[in-house]
Amino acid sequence: MVFAGFNWFLIIITAVLGLLSIGVALYLLISYQHPEDKNQAWFPKIAVIFGISLSIWTILLFPIDVANTLACSDSLAYTSCDLALPTTTLWYICYIAAAVMAFFVCPFALYYYEADSDVSIVKRWINALIWVAVTAAILALILGICYGLWGYVEYPVIGLASGLAPFSAISNSSEPLNKCIECDAINGDLPTYTWKIRLSFLVYVIAVVTTIGWLLFMVFCGAGLVALPLDMIREFLGRPKTCITKSEYMTRAKALGNKAKGIMESAAKLRKEDREVGRGRKWRQNYRLLNQEVLVLEEEEKQLELVYPQSTDPDYAWAVTVIIFYLKLLFGVVGVGLSICWLLQILLYIFVYPPVTPFLNTLFTDLDNAFPLFGTVAFGIFCFYLIACVIKGATKVGLNLVVFTVHPMKVGATLMSSFLFNVALVLLATQAAIQFCAQAFELYANNSAIQKIWGGQIDYVMGLKYLYRLHVFYYSLYACVGLTAIYLIVRGPDRWKRYKVEDAYVV
Repeated sequence: MVFAGFNWFLIIITAVLGLLSIGVALYLLISYQHPEDKNQAWFPKIAVIFGISLSIWTILLFPIDVANTLACSDSLAYTSCDLALPTTTLWYICYIAAAVMAFFVCPFALYYYEADSDVSIVKRWINALIWVAVTAAILALILGICYGLWGYVEYPVIGLASGLAPFSAISNSSEPLNKCIECDAINGDLPTYTWKIRLSFLVYVIAVVTTIGWLLFMVFCGAGLVALPLDMIREFLGRPKTCITKSEYMTRAKALGNKAKGIMESAAKLRKEDREVGRGRKWRQNYRLLNQEVLVLEEEEKQLELVYPQSTDPDYAWAVTVIIFYLKLLFGVVGVGLSICWLLQILLYIFVYPPVTPFLNTLFTDLDNAFPLFGTVAFGIFCFYLIACVIKGATKVGLNLVVFTVHPMKVGATLMSSFLFNVALVLLATQAAIQFCAQAFELYANNSAIQKIWGGQIDYVMGLKYLYRLHVFYYSLYACVGLTAIYLIVRGPDRWKRYKVEDAYVV
């Protein structure tokens, strides 16, 4: 039912999607959590569930915002509509909640989770609070200084002025009309001015958080747009064609056991060095390398189990394995299509002015016209694909460059520390993805609350406006896509994968 823009169906859909998001977050936590974390680490788990739900809510709020705007009848002025949802307020809540989660709650839960288990719960809470309080004080100081100096929006305006003449000059033919200063907004040579006004602190925080998110998004999403579909297709092409014998399995399992023994010896040396010397730069580098070797060992073990199914029904397990590889091929091909669509949307709609074609804007609008939920689902697929690319890109960059500790998500083997890291990463990337979508889908989001927040304010923030108006992040994203494509195509599979037992894949 729609009355003066008020859509009860939209409210029901929003409530249902909100509950489903919590269910999805709970399912992901149960499916991916490590057995060691069962029935414990409750606070980190609550943070993970809320963080995942918040990311999903933020993404789904975009099409809901659009639907909320479209609920207004064409016969009414937009300002006269009784809109179903206060989307502007909801956007502010989502952005600020994401910032609090990413910079305070997730780090606090991480400090608490990784504290020594021998320490009492109260002391673990106190230590985590101290770390977060120090972080909050530093961030507040930096943000306060930046807001005081650069917390303004600068709008470019064109000066247009005209002189005055009495009305008698119009009727009196003897009075020259040229007393009026010529006023021509089209052909005249008019001066340009900058209108500078103070920005609200809330919007400035959103702008800064989104900019930080873009620094992560452009690198990891750029790498993931290539790596995610390409790796899926490569996994299919390099899939095992048949099983191995038990004797072959034992030989390779023994080799993996020896490798695991070597990793344990290296870990013991690092623990000794930590006690005697401390954690210097070299120690941290070796720790990241050791963490990478553990991930490689787990991957090799997984590959070995693929070619020698150990279950009560090996034939069934092998059939499932074959089906999974064909599904990876399917998702890889679909991923190629989604990546190409995103790159074309940037090229044809953002880089070129005026845009060559609305492209995906038209697709979402047509789907909404067919049935309101279709546009929401299509937009959700494209946006969630970006988030999947971010997670894939973070793992890819971490494994190949060893610039930070990798936190891959594995079914039934993901520690809460990895969960918290990825949740914080996803929350920051989501803010950048929403800004990305607000500009890429400008026609689809016309008159929406998010379009007014970004197009009317944040795009003109002093200092930051050049990053958005000159498309710096988009060019950087394209550069990351190109470099990743060259790296993966020329170099082939990941460096660390070349050290696996290639015979595990028997033709």
